[in-house]
Amino acid sequence: MAKKQVLAPTLLITFFLYVLFPWMSFNNIHLLMFNFEFHRFEFLFMAFEASTHQLIYIVITLFIGLLLGLNFTISRFFCGYFCPSSLATFITSQLKNPFILFFAILFFAFILAFSTISYFTSAIDLFLNFMKFDMSSIFVGILTTLFTSIFLVFRGWYCSILCPYFFISAILPQEEKQTFEFFDKNSCIDCDKCVKVCPIDELDIKAGFDIRCVQCGLCESACESVMLKFNKTSLITKKFKDRNIFRSFSKNGYILGVFILVVMILTIVYLLNGAFLDNCYFTNKSLY
Repeated sequence: MAKKQVLAPTLLITFFLYVLFPWMSFNNIHLLMFNFEFHRFEFLFMAFEASTHQLIYIVITLFIGLLLGLNFTISRFFCGYFCPSSLATFITSQLKNPFILFFAILFFAFILAFSTISYFTSAIDLFLNFMKFDMSSIFVGILTTLFTSIFLVFRGWYCSILCPYFFISAILPQEEKQTFEFFDKNSCIDCDKCVKVCPIDELDIKAGFDIRCVQCGLCESACESVMLKFNKTSLITKKFKDRNIFRSFSKNGYILGVFILVVMILTIVYLLNGAFLDNCYFTNKSLY
């Protein structure tokens, strides 16, 4: 299956699940929510009493744990296949009309912002009360503006400078985790399509390994579209000949990544102060 056939469905499925999770609830208890209003952490349709400080610590623990765990297991593979910024780049590559593109990205940014806030307050309540311009609605507006700016203007700058995921990737040994490389320079016709489609400004895969590469694979697809006219394959390909991307991640990386995720879970249990057994509710009877 061609790279571009894999990239879009993966990004869409990931985004769909991210949007769907806040709407999934049973007896008013969500699949995942940091409920500051009722002071509880909701997970797998179970509710655990938690103070505001505990919820803040849980959010920070999850953020840091996932940041480290994903970096040690799938590295920059996350950026190309799961990050919403890559989905925005894919949308940008499909739309040529600037007017339609702007509103498509604006709508995408709004859905992303709305879903993000829905992990902290009820998605249904947020939807019903959105036009009342309460604090949650204001945060949705702020995030929508921020996401739109990043996706349309500052994508490359954000990914290579401000993104916390990139900071972690930058301090890890990346050479052995690179998944794409340029070869056979003699066959290159210097069309620079691989450079033009790259979401990172001034990144040229032909120049060799670059730590800023987000492994989206758009350069491979662009090169393939050109070289097929000459009955040749793409001059940019995955580093491993068997094309199994997961070969690029060491066994030790997986072990360390899983260890970090386990520590994250245990930390959350500790932060809840034994609430997994003592304060667990399967109905909303005792919560209101």
